[in-house]
Amino acid sequence: MKILIIAETSHELKAIKQWIKSANLKKKLNIDFLCCWIWTNNIIYSLEHYLTKNPEPTFLRNIWICNHDNKENKKEFAPIQISNIINCLTWEEIIIPPYLKIAPLKTCFATECLLTEENSKLRKNNWEKYNEKYFDIESRWIEFIASRHKLPHIILRVPLSWEKDKSTKDKEKTAHTDILKNLPYHDYLEKIIGRIDQNE
Repeated sequence: MKILIIAETSHELKAIKQWIKSANLKKKLNIDFLCCWIWTNNIIYSLEHYLTKNPEPTFLRNIWICNHDNKENKKEFAPIQISNIINCLTWEEIIIPPYLKIAPLKTCFATECLLTEENSKLRKNNWEKYNEKYFDIESRWIEFIASRHKLPHIILRVPLSWEKDKSTKDKEKTAHTDILKNLPYHDYLEKIIGRIDQNE
C-alpha cells in the first residue's frame, strides 16, 4: 500500500512530514511525498513527472490552503474536502468521485489567476447563489491528472483569508505551517487505510 501525499510548497510538506513521522499508526505505510509548487504548469509537470518515473501509488491525497469568502459562516482553519470544482472561465462543473469522505464536502471555484477585487466582481453574478465560496488554482489540475491515471484520491483544503497575512512572507509561511501541523492526520490516515483495505 503506497500513499502519495502532495502539497504545494516545501514548508507545508515539511510540516506534514514531521507530524506523520511522529504518528503512532496501527499499520506500517509506504508514504511518499511530492511538492508540486503553485500555478498550473508546475502542478501538471511535477505530478505527471512523478507518476511517469515511479510506480503509481494506491492512493493520492492532496492537501493545501485555499482562499475563501464566506461572510455568513466564517470557519477558517477547519479542513474541507473538495467534491465539486467549478471552472471560473467556462463555468463547467467537475464532480469528484466520492471515494472516501474525511471532511465536510464543499464546492471549489477553480481560478487560473489570483483573485483580486476587480476580477472578483466579474465573477460575482455567477457565484452569488453560493453562501460559502472557496477558490484555488490547484484543485482542478490535481483532479484532472488523478482521474487521467485512474488513481483513487481526495483533495483537502484549509480555508484561510490571505488578507490577514499580507504583512510579510515569513508571517504567511508561519501561519500556513502552523495550520497544517495541527490537522488530524492520524484520523485521516486510519480512514484511508480502512477504505483501501476494504477494496483489497
